[in-house]
Amino acid sequence: MARDKGDAIASFTELYQRMVGDRPFVGALLTGHLAVEFLLRQLVRQYDPKLVEHSDTLRHHALIALNRQLGTISDVQHEVLISINTLRNRLAHQISYEPTLNELLQLWRRAAQAFSDLTDGISQGIEALEAAANLTEVEDWVFAELFVQISYDLHEEYVSRGGDWEEF
Repeated sequence: MARDKGDAIASFTELYQRMVGDRPFVGALLTGHLAVEFLLRQLVRQYDPKLVEHSDTLRHHALIALNRQLGTISDVQHEVLISINTLRNRLAHQISYEPTLNELLQLWRRAAQAFSDLTDGISQGIEALEAAANLTEVEDWVFAELFVQISYDLHEEYVSRGGDWEEF
C-alpha cells in the first residue's frame, strides 16, 4: 500500500514513539482549541439565541466565520483563529506532522497583533520561541498561554455585550 505523504511513519516502532513521545504542545493546542470554540459558541448564543442550534452544527472554521460575520471578532482575529484551526487540523489528521519553530513563531506574532495580550503571555511566548533551538526546548506553558490570552479577549467581548463576568 502506498503511504500518504502526510503520514511519513516508516515503522510500528516509529508510530509507537509518536504516540507516547513528549509532545506537550499537542494537548495544549487541543484543549485551547476547545476553549476557543466554547467561547465562540457563547458569543453566538449571546448575539442571537435563535442561532444556537445552527451554530452547534458548524465545524470550527465555519463557527469562526460566523463570529466574524456577527462582528464578535475582528478580521485580524479571524485570520489568527483560522491559522490555529489549520494547525490543529494538521496535528489531528497527520500523525507525522511536527510544526516548526518558525511556523509557531509566526503564529504567535500574528496573535500579538490580533489580541490584547492582557498578561503578556503571547509576548513571553514569542521570547521563548525565539530563544529555543528546537520544539522540545519550549516550555509547556508557552502553548497554553496563547489560548489563555485569546480567551481573555473573547471573554471580554462576551462581557462587553452584556454577559456575566463569571457565569455563562
